[in-house]
Amino acid sequence: MQKHHGGKYMRTNFKRSAQTDVDMRKKQRRTLQSTLNTIGILMFIGILIRWWTVPFAISKDLRIYYNQDFQMTLNECKEFLTFVLCAAGVYFMLVNVYFLGKIGKKLVYIVLVLLAVFNLYMMLMLLVAVTH
Repeated sequence: MQKHHGGKYMRTNFKRSAQTDVDMRKKQRRTLQSTLNTIGILMFIGILIRWWTVPFAISKDLRIYYNQDFQMTLNECKEFLTFVLCAAGVYFMLVNVYFLGKIGKKLVYIVLVLLAVFNLYMMLMLLVAVTH
């Protein structure tokens, strides 16, 4: 019990306050997770829309026209769709594993470091291939 400015005693309940704080953090995590999932859905839908919008171009007099040269072949469409689906799978897996706890966070960080190292390696290999 604590005495406050009115002269009466005020009962404090630290247990309830701590539980409310934990509940609030869980709610914030769920909100962040759903926000990241929503952003991912919109992002990958935007990337998939590219499939249909690439053949359209703008002329010098600002008119939109269809350019057959930009149309993807069936093989290119398959490769593009495979890439987008794999990237989406990795994104959503990382976002949802991250919120599983400390082990999930460590796993996500390890995967991100491995992806960064792999990207640097591929960049160097492409650079070597282009210069030879």
